[in-house]
Amino acid sequence: MSRRLIATMIVFFILLGLFVFAVIREEHRNMEQLRKEYPELSQDAFNLRSDALKLWAIRLPLVFILPLLLLFTGFAQRVSVFAGERFGMAISGLVVGLAIFGVVYLINLPLSFYSSFILRHRYGLTDQTLLRWLELSLKGFLINKGILALFIWIPYMIIQWRPDGWWLPMGVLAVPVAIFMVFISPIVIDPVFNNYSQLPQGQLREDMEFLLQRGGIGDAEIYVVDKSRDTNTMNAYMTGILSGKRIVFWDTTLNNLQEEEVLSIAAHEMGHYIRGHIWKGILAGSAGIFLVLYLMNISANWILGASGGVFGFRNIYNYASLPLLLLLLNLFLFLGNPVTNGISRYFEREADLYQISLAQDRESAVTAMTKLYEKSLGLPRPSELYKFWYSSHPPIEERIDFYRTEEFITFGGEES
Repeated sequence: MSRRLIATMIVFFILLGLFVFAVIREEHRNMEQLRKEYPELSQDAFNLRSDALKLWAIRLPLVFILPLLLLFTGFAQRVSVFAGERFGMAISGLVVGLAIFGVVYLINLPLSFYSSFILRHRYGLTDQTLLRWLELSLKGFLINKGILALFIWIPYMIIQWRPDGWWLPMGVLAVPVAIFMVFISPIVIDPVFNNYSQLPQGQLREDMEFLLQRGGIGDAEIYVVDKSRDTNTMNAYMTGILSGKRIVFWDTTLNNLQEEEVLSIAAHEMGHYIRGHIWKGILAGSAGIFLVLYLMNISANWILGASGGVFGFRNIYNYASLPLLLLLLNLFLFLGNPVTNGISRYFEREADLYQISLAQDRESAVTAMTKLYEKSLGLPRPSELYKFWYSSHPPIEERIDFYRTEEFITFGGEES
């Protein structure tokens, strides 16, 4: 293995360590300032944030360390050889994919259990049973990673066809797949994890339908999902496109908010659809797919050339390269976080403006947002560094100020 590759890995992990240190330092400084500005905040909110930061500081390096271990230990190569000697291309891909994804899943399982079960019970964020947690965890692995492993032979076939330019046809294939998933996920995949039902007839449904009509999307379905089985926090979202669009409320949201607050949240979710955020997200994501695949192609070929065969293979179209591709995917997604989250915050701001303009109700937007954050033990804001790199939504203190001061717009886009 070349000295340049070794030096690159050392420098990367040094920079990653410095990044983790900087984020934790800035977050703790921010929390000390919040204690002074918001003395009424519960200690649990600060404790939860501290515990979450510790977990983040462990998990971030792991997404890079685990693929490297699978490469340097020769595990990926041994599994690839085992599968290749016994099966054809499709079944070999399935075996290798399940083996590698399975190892990563099992290594991460204790951290996942601690973060999403133990901590959430400790702070009263869930009443979920252990059996239910295991059910969702296994379903998530089988659906997300199982389906990926089942079809992993297709991208590898493309890589074998064009080992130096595979990123372009792979990107062309990935875009319609992503669009297809937007269509089928609400209808096929989401109900595997939770039960969805139509919002019952009554005043709330009538007011919701009227709001949807005002927004020009009266054909959208209105669903309630039984998230109280898994969490005590609240949320809502709008998903799907064309005839498959639907607005979905967690039952916890309906159980904890006043009707005016629910309608305000509905207006926000409608804003995402009306402002074309789904399609804009698909377009931005498509551009991102091509860029990430291009960078992965360049990086993977350079690493293999500089590795000197230490991984046990020299060709990217070998199934043993899967951890290498996962490593690079994690790297470029991590580096792209500021861009993707910056776009997301911009979309949220547009939806917030649509929310107060459609509902003509500033106070319900404020109280609903306040209750959402209080129920999830959220803090009024993160540090600027964390916000820049990880926040997909504006901080609550910014959103409340925005709700109270921003001028309404008409649906034509002019100020009223």
